[in-house]
Amino acid sequence: MANPIVSRAELEIGANPMTVKGVIRKTSMLLGLSAVSALLFFFYANMAGLSLNFVYMTAIVSMFAALGLAIFITFKPQMAKTLAVPYALLEGLLLGGISLVVSNYYPSVPVTALCATFVTAAVMLGLYRSGVIKVTEKFRSILTSAIIAIMLVYVVQWVLSLAFGSTLPYLFNGGLISIGFSLFVVVIASFSLLLDFDNIDRGVAMGISEDYEWLFSIGLLATLVWMYIEFMRLLSYLQD
Repeated sequence: MANPIVSRAELEIGANPMTVKGVIRKTSMLLGLSAVSALLFFFYANMAGLSLNFVYMTAIVSMFAALGLAIFITFKPQMAKTLAVPYALLEGLLLGGISLVVSNYYPSVPVTALCATFVTAAVMLGLYRSGVIKVTEKFRSILTSAIIAIMLVYVVQWVLSLAFGSTLPYLFNGGLISIGFSLFVVVIASFSLLLDFDNIDRGVAMGISEDYEWLFSIGLLATLVWMYIEFMRLLSYLQD
C-alpha cells in the first residue's frame, strides 16, 4: 500500500466490518472540517492583515504537525478515530495558509486548483470502478517507488530551504524543467488515489473492523491535500 498512513498499519478483523459507505461518510466529514478550518484561517488572516510570512510559517508548522500525527497514526492505527479530527483541522490550516499566500500572487490559482483536484478525483474513481486501470502488484510497486522518490526530493528541498535559503537547481525555479517535474508529481499524486481506492476495497474484503474506516479516510484526505497543493504549484508555474 503506497499511502504511508495505511501501508505500515497493522489492522484488526472486527465483528462489525468496515464498508465503502462508511469510509465515504468519514472522508466527507474530514473534508468538511478541513474546508471550514481552511476558510476560517484564510479569511481571518486576510481581514486581520497578518503578514504573509506569518501565514506561511503557520501553514508549515501545521504541515509538520499533521505529518507527526500521521506518523503516530501509522504505528498506532487504533488512535485514528481519536486523532482524525485534529488531523483534518491541521490540514485545513495548511490549506488555508498556502492558499492565501498563493492567491496573493496568483488570485485565480487556488480556486482552479480546487476544481482540478475534485475533477481529477472523480475521473480516477471512474477509471478505477470501470476497470480501465487495474491496480496490479506491479502497478503498486512502480507507483510506490515514484512516491518515495518524490518525497525524498521534497525532504532535500525542505532542508536546503530551511538551512540555506536555497532550492534544488531547476526543479523549483519555475522553468520548463520545473513545469515538467510538477506535472509528473501531479500525475503520480492522481494515480495514488487508485491505490487509496484499492486499499479500501481490500480492507472491506478482509473484513477489517469499522473503527479503521477513520484510518482509510485520513489516508484519502492526505492524498487529496497533496494533489491540491501540487495543482497550485503547477498552475503557478504555468501562469509565470
